Amino acid sequence: MRRLVLTFLVIGLIAGASRDAAAQTQAWDDRVYLNIGFGVESGTSALADSNTFLIYDETGTVATSSTYTSGSLFDVGIGIRIWKNVSVGASYHQEQNTAEIAVTGTVPHPVFFNQPRSFSTTAGESDFRKEKAVHLQFGWMLPIGEKFDVLLFGGPSWFRLEQPVVADITIADSTAPFLQVTVTPNVEIRKKSQIGFNTGVDATYVVWQNDSVRLGAGAFMRYAHAQTTVLLLHTEQTTDVGGLQFGFGGRLRF
Repeated sequence: MRRLVLTFLVIGLIAGASRDAAAQTQAWDDRVYLNIGFGVESGTSALADSNTFLIYDETGTVATSSTYTSGSLFDVGIGIRIWKNVSVGASYHQEQNTAEIAVTGTVPHPVFFNQPRSFSTTAGESDFRKEKAVHLQFGWMLPIGEKFDVLLFGGPSWFRLEQPVVADITIADSTAPFLQVTVTPNVEIRKKSQIGFNTGVDATYVVWQNDSVRLGAGAFMRYAHAQTTVLLLHTEQTTDVGGLQFGFGGRLRF
């Protein structure tokens, strides 16, 4: 929620500054914009679950936990002017990050009752949490001067999440006296789709232009969010997708 408030605050400040610069503001003459960029998504999502299993006529336990934080993203978008300074467009972003999945629990002794052996391991270091999203964006373009413009936008988003999880474990016992136990986590990729929303601001400075094309560099800040669930060991756990996104890249206007 604080990230969403921050995004709206920045948009409000930019819109206010744009109004103050009304004497320099021009009508938007471009028909199409094309943006491409790279950036970072700032967000945190923690996942944890536990389960029990029966082995050697006793109950064992297993628990998993992981926390996913900021990751790098690629973004591309296109839009058209439909009326005066109003635009409609779409953008696509893909983000990924990685984190260890901590796996802990107990395995009963194969000979003696009530003498469980504890284990602790990790999984998922090479498995990326991937997030893909398509954003529909209704925008208002604010040209300020001849070379600078600001696009304020918002709309619905469609997210696709690919989440690595520990689905179960494989147990291998040592030889007598069975003091050690080897546990191998079995990682699977869960896929979920969810509808959310996006809102943000994109600023462009034109560095070269002719009668038909304008090339520039720009930066964007966008808050995109949705919430879904992912099946872990035993239950569906809630996870957030999206977050506060920052990026830089090239801009094309024609």
